[in-house]
Amino acid sequence: MERGAINGLPVWVRLSELTNQERLVVKEAPDVDGAIVEPQGQMPSRYRLEFMLINDGEWITSDYETASLDLRSMFLGGGPFTVSIPVLGEITDLWMEEPVTLKFFDESRRTVSEGSVGLIEGRSQLILAEDAAAAVENAIARLSEAAVLDFGDRAPAAGFFDGAIDVLDAFGQWLSDTQGLISSAFEPVNNFSASIQILRSQLQTLLLTPQNFASRVMSTAGGLLSLVPSLSRQGDPRLGSAAVQDSGNDKPSVTFIEALLTGAAFDDDVPPTQGEVLGEDLASDEDRTELDEVESARSLALTAVTAAVCLAVTSTKFATVNSILNLSDALEVPFEELFAIPSISYAVYSEARALRASTRQYLSEQAVGLPRLRSYTTVQTESLLSVLPELYESLASEDEVQLAVDSLANLNSVPKPWAVPAETTLLFLDPLVA
Repeated sequence: MERGAINGLPVWVRLSELTNQERLVVKEAPDVDGAIVEPQGQMPSRYRLEFMLINDGEWITSDYETASLDLRSMFLGGGPFTVSIPVLGEITDLWMEEPVTLKFFDESRRTVSEGSVGLIEGRSQLILAEDAAAAVENAIARLSEAAVLDFGDRAPAAGFFDGAIDVLDAFGQWLSDTQGLISSAFEPVNNFSASIQILRSQLQTLLLTPQNFASRVMSTAGGLLSLVPSLSRQGDPRLGSAAVQDSGNDKPSVTFIEALLTGAAFDDDVPPTQGEVLGEDLASDEDRTELDEVESARSLALTAVTAAVCLAVTSTKFATVNSILNLSDALEVPFEELFAIPSISYAVYSEARALRASTRQYLSEQAVGLPRLRSYTTVQTESLLSVLPELYESLASEDEVQLAVDSLANLNSVPKPWAVPAETTLLFLDPLVA
């Protein structure tokens, strides 16, 4: 072992294996002796490194615990790596070709003592991945187009049966209820009252042009739900109306969840059609036609619910990881209702799955860096100040202590902060945020 470094971190290091190979293309032909060999440069060099923080009882640095944490963090972060080793000097642009193996110094599994890793030499290639929010928006555009075309293609020339009309009217009621939900959570909104009223009062007339009607449904739902992020940014934190200011009640997330759950069940009160009651074997051709219209209407409505919420989500700032996890769970409900429609078109099905996947990815990225909302139950009567050591390992300054107390007071309705009764459940943010 010799003294060296990986990304500037001192380690005892040994190069146990170095592989170099020429890249060749060998061309052979029948009945021809030998072959044509075309050299095409060198293949990337591969290195097998063994490293230690302690060698023959000597730690490479006196602060070996910090070095151990830095070593683990460095490999978790991935390449590129720069290795300094006396036998080869400094090697740059190295990437992990094989999983790194770490061994611990003792049973506490906190201090890494040694390990090994296989590295490959090469320059990184920048791949411009689609922005997560843009991916959601593009998926919505494709799904909306598929839903509009599907509804138009399946629309009857002679007009819709009552079953489909009832379903679409129920969706109009969901739009009205959702507007009321948004008004209750934030402030009265009347922007879409006229649009919703037109959809409901002129339903029969609008259905004479099915594709235009479907487009109106998608745009009305999308515009309505997009009020949520807009209103949440305008709130006054002193009045508690800005949802991102209230980690204990993340209003956008709560609103979206309610809209998703009620949207998934928007037509639960609509009576079943005769075709649904009789079943496939006994239903007449007319019954089957009406059933197909109903399923087409449900497909359009559920597509509008999911697309509208997913679009609004891309403009929303959430307060905690909990909010995102709860929203992600609720998002599954209307998607599964949509996928369960027997006659769902393949285009709508595939684009809806793509939207669900891209929205999951977006939410996953948004969760990074957000605190979790956790709970702690007091075991005896104590003050908010006295419970802080149970919630946070280290508060380095008086300002941090005050911030923690203020955070607890804002998240919990505690009449007497100096005497919180036993068995009281307190909410707190982990980690603490300003």
